[in-house]
Amino acid sequence: MNHAKKVMIYTLMAIMALMGASSGVLANGTAAVEHSQVYEVQTLQEANYSKKVMKAVSETMGMDADSYDAISIINQLPKIKVWEYYLASFGKKVKGNEVRCAVKDIFDIDLDLVSKNDYGSKLAIYPAPIMEILRVSLKQAPTSTKKDELIMSMSKNEVMDRYIKQSDYALTGVQLSLLVNQIFGVNLMGISSLDGKQLAINSKGQWIVKGEQDLILLESSLDDVDVFVYAGPYLEELTGTKALPEELIVKLTAIGFVYQEENDRLYYRNPTGESVPDAFKGQVIGILLGFIAEVTSR
Repeated sequence: MNHAKKVMIYTLMAIMALMGASSGVLANGTAAVEHSQVYEVQTLQEANYSKKVMKAVSETMGMDADSYDAISIINQLPKIKVWEYYLASFGKKVKGNEVRCAVKDIFDIDLDLVSKNDYGSKLAIYPAPIMEILRVSLKQAPTSTKKDELIMSMSKNEVMDRYIKQSDYALTGVQLSLLVNQIFGVNLMGISSLDGKQLAINSKGQWIVKGEQDLILLESSLDDVDVFVYAGPYLEELTGTKALPEELIVKLTAIGFVYQEENDRLYYRNPTGESVPDAFKGQVIGILLGFIAEVTSR
């Protein structure tokens, strides 16, 4: 808990204690109100998630949602684990709209927006496991390609809903996170691992990861075909310049990026015209995280 939060909580406690002392007696009822109000302040100040999420996750984990320990424990969990616990609170059979709701509530990523505007993965065809299940949902053989054009014309939400329904709503949190990545191009596991790494990511028309001390900004086009790398706002404080460092330019141009001096940015476009594959994204992020580690250790 930082100093400002402590001051707020202790001040509130002191005021209420003085109010009780002035009457000569601190009744049990007053003490209960004090605890409730102090908890309310601490909850609003400290919880990383909404009250709805905190309550659901606490109960799934078998903890008292009104306890200080619950806030501390949940805040320390990786987002992907919080997401899985939150999904579990929906019951054994989780529907597509509930999955999208959970992504929004935990990661603040709007998959409905991605689907509505057809952002995200631009693919000629979904991975085989997705296509096979969707074909069966359309009363086709798993290997038939007769309905593939129809499948690829569906909204991402419909693809997700059909897949989950055909799977009898029995997918695990791990399976659902993979499904989100395969359909929407949103890697929840990867995003969770980037918390606090000082790398901002803007993709599919919204912030995926963002912090106050970001050194590098990684941005992709709405269809993830084009990728841009910029200096983050905090880089100048550490290096004394807004320009992208030469060492980073060298590393990224070696894997296909082009340095655009007029914009002071690095640019890459997937030559296939499809969304940049996960393997390449991972390679780029690895280089950026390595650079950030070097800068912060100097």
